Amino acid sequence: MRSDRLNPRPLRTLLAIAVSLSLSACVTSRVEEFMTEQPSLNGLDSIVILTNRQDAVVEAEKSFSDCLFDEMMDNNSALNIISEPEFKNAMFPWFESRLAPTRADGLNQLMAREAIAQRVEELNIKYLIWIHGESEILNKQGAMSCTLSPAGGGCVGILSWDNNSDYEATIWDIRQRRSLGVISSEATGTSVVPAIGVPIPLIARTKSASCKSLAKQLSNSLSG
Repeated sequence: MRSDRLNPRPLRTLLAIAVSLSLSACVTSRVEEFMTEQPSLNGLDSIVILTNRQDAVVEAEKSFSDCLFDEMMDNNSALNIISEPEFKNAMFPWFESRLAPTRADGLNQLMAREAIAQRVEELNIKYLIWIHGESEILNKQGAMSCTLSPAGGGCVGILSWDNNSDYEATIWDIRQRRSLGVISSEATGTSVVPAIGVPIPLIARTKSASCKSLAKQLSNSLSG
């Protein structure tokens, strides 16, 4: 005789996965600002966004720089922002990876060169925004097994890991040759990939969240 009673074990599994789905991929962002002086721009002043690419430990990715440029333009289209590729082409070869300064004293020495100072003046550059940071994957957990047969295939299991994106922007006044302060943005979240047959990736987009938070705060600060 056929029974209509459902097996409770699959139901418990489905319920556990449903709870994981509801709690996963949630991103928390935090922004901090430490300014010694408020930036001030006129209609002709330009800003450059430049990633620190010579740090052997922490290197800001080009994708983050591109995201920051786009987000800042969306937040305030009145800002005159020079992209990293445009700036490097104009200043070639002094800001290529092997020659670019990574610290304030190196930038001051570079700005002391007459040809470079003249080019900066021609571009009306007032602030150089140095981007420094990274995105990490931590605490990988779980297991998943997948099978494939003539009758079909599928996966069973669950994987999870923590995402952390931590970036900071130093606003450097090229004309005064000093830092005005630092704005930092950190985003954390947990990514989960459950599977009963087909894996369902729920990824915590911490890099995007950190980029948007940092771009908004930078735009506000630069707008006075």
